Amino acid sequence: MTTPTTAEVLYEVEATLDPAIVADFDAWLPGHVSQVIACPGFTAAEIQALAAAGAGLPLRRVQYRLESQAALDRYLAEDAPRLRADGIARFGDKVSFSRRVLSPAVVPPQPPETPFECRNCGAAVRGRYCEECGQSRDIRVLSMSEVAGDVTHSLLHLDSRVWRTLRALVLSPGKLTNEFIAGRHQLYLPPFRLYLVISLLFFTLSALLPGAGILQTDGEDGTVIAAGPPSVAGGDAAEKGAAELEQVIGEISGGLADATKEDGTPEEAAGTAPPSDAAGPGACAVDFGGTLLAPFEARFEETCTKITVDSGRRLREIFLSNVPKLMFVFLPLVAAVAMLFYWRPRRLYAEHLVMFLHTHALLFLALGAFQLVEALLGWIAPRAPALADVADEVSAVALVVYLPWYVFRAMRTVYHNGRALTSFKLLVISMLYFVLLGVTFAVGMIYSVLSL
Repeated sequence: MTTPTTAEVLYEVEATLDPAIVADFDAWLPGHVSQVIACPGFTAAEIQALAAAGAGLPLRRVQYRLESQAALDRYLAEDAPRLRADGIARFGDKVSFSRRVLSPAVVPPQPPETPFECRNCGAAVRGRYCEECGQSRDIRVLSMSEVAGDVTHSLLHLDSRVWRTLRALVLSPGKLTNEFIAGRHQLYLPPFRLYLVISLLFFTLSALLPGAGILQTDGEDGTVIAAGPPSVAGGDAAEKGAAELEQVIGEISGGLADATKEDGTPEEAAGTAPPSDAAGPGACAVDFGGTLLAPFEARFEETCTKITVDSGRRLREIFLSNVPKLMFVFLPLVAAVAMLFYWRPRRLYAEHLVMFLHTHALLFLALGAFQLVEALLGWIAPRAPALADVADEVSAVALVVYLPWYVFRAMRTVYHNGRALTSFKLLVISMLYFVLLGVTFAVGMIYSVLSL
């Protein structure tokens, strides 16, 4: 039996180029070489630009150093086909490659490496990564095609962390939280990043899709006419919360507008003339009667006037833009509430926070999918009203059933309580959840009023 050699191997690749692609090839080659030497067993690489090959064509040579022949064999069997396919797809028959392996006897000794200065912190870098800050020494500006290729590969590769994370998030309630607590972090996206990306996509989708926002308006006077889809605690909880929010906005905007019209001229009250004094002094008289709030009377009068002029439209815009920020305040509060219900075994606060980050990421993902379905049904409705109505009911019921089941199952998976105890805790936590949500939104509304 022959013992495989462990001597260093030099793997040489030469590329003969069509003159028309020299610039593009030279821009692509460093990134390709970086991908190759990132494979196991590679220790270094050197790019050589030669003036011309025998036929007078430009030539590029790359010499890779590997730890052993076994490392090269593994690369040729597992990674080479994928990496070669990228170059072939980009340049086709405008480049031809030749490859050879130099025996250990002819491998020239590697010259001592000159310390490289890290571009991030300025420390000396002797390996591939800076020992001070961890940044790679191979930093360069990527071309748009390379950026697109990296993003596409990251999103569509079946073994990528994105798909692995989304599969676990949607199909296995509580699994991501348990994996994070167990210390398996590299297999999945970090909890905060996952929540941030999904929530950002959700709120962007809410703004882009017609009638898909948290609150919908009639498009004429900005009056709130409907709420978004139901939420986690099931049934009418979100609709009730949205109705309360609608009432608050209505009282602030519509009520003030009505009060102002009553004090205006008969023409203004009848709607036949613009409210000439709506934005003027005295349109909204605020009197706190010498209380501690008296110094703020002028500010409240100014804000009241602004709300009255546009029936609260600007107030709604500011409030809805603040909702993502409010959720960042709200989640730590809910995690603290959950901590009160799970004293034994003792758990860290961060574990509860991760649990709710994953749960809300799923919530926004499900609501985003629901919005897309609603937009599609809005397009189908004029063409097939009956089908659209049935599909709308089915999607709404599926959402209302799936979200409470998901939270229940996630709590059982993470906290390991029985069904009855988990159901009781879910009910109480859900009630406190919506109380805190109402308080958070009320504070957000006050902040939005003062921001006008």
